Amino acid sequence: MADAAATVRDRQLAVGAGRRLTIRESRPEDADALTAMYAALDQDDLYRRFFQAHVPPPRTIERILSPRARGGIGLVAVVEEADGTARIVAETSYEPLPQGGADLGITVAQHWRGWLGPYLLDALFEAARERGVTNIQADVLVENRRMLALARSRGYATIDHSERPSIVRVVMGTSGRTPPWPGPHRAPRVLVEASGGRWHHETEVRAAGFEVVVCSGPAVHRACPALAGAPCPLASQADVVVDAVAPDTEEGRALLAAHDRLHAGVPVCVELSPGAAPAAGDSTPVPDGAGQRAELAADADAPVAVALLQRLAKTHVTAQ
Repeated sequence: MADAAATVRDRQLAVGAGRRLTIRESRPEDADALTAMYAALDQDDLYRRFFQAHVPPPRTIERILSPRARGGIGLVAVVEEADGTARIVAETSYEPLPQGGADLGITVAQHWRGWLGPYLLDALFEAARERGVTNIQADVLVENRRMLALARSRGYATIDHSERPSIVRVVMGTSGRTPPWPGPHRAPRVLVEASGGRWHHETEVRAAGFEVVVCSGPAVHRACPALAGAPCPLASQADVVVDAVAPDTEEGRALLAAHDRLHAGVPVCVELSPGAAPAAGDSTPVPDGAGQRAELAADADAPVAVALLQRLAKTHVTAQ
């Protein structure tokens, strides 16, 4: 593990036409150059980055450039032209969160988007990993498809939603494509595997006192470790897994078999395909003692889902 006080090593590469790009730590004297980069963004870009459609004030830029004061790291991408002039074309930083992990910010100038965002995140995640940070989180507007695609390229899960504006909070691991469970843990943990990264009962389940992480499942998360034969960090640490991937599909069957094989001690709640009824003819069957598996009708209401998850979580805790 790197010394937290050690500087992050610079990365340099030629980018054509006699230009050189340098990734280095941010510093207070970058304020004017960073302000100029923000000023060149359009209002939509500013809103996606800051949730407000104007260039942030000097105090905000000062904070962006001083994450070390709060235990974090900040990086800028500086392009030096053939004539010796230089400008900032991207920035990113993380700051530790009280509950563990770290909070992410990133901006890339319009003409540098594509490869630079992933390259910059690689450098930041490497610095975070060396300093013992296991997960990075970010609030992303649902309409910000570019940022969601960037997060998807690394592998992410969702840990919260806010409807006004529509914001999703994502978590990414600094090691591997599946993040570990964000902690510490003061409540039962429910991992939901659902296409699209959302589950229709997650708001009510959170309100009932559960921690909920939603994974988009193998249809989107192609690097699903369980389907590759390795334990999933999220499933292994969960108290209940809700499998909302249709169990009558090839992927659904493979996912259930993987849970049986790799996460045998974790109860699984299978949400059935629309129109299918639980085997017991009841939306809230008690799981059997062997497989610790239960079924939930797709159209069951939220109180039924909450009650079933409470029973399954209690079974897991009792078995530990």
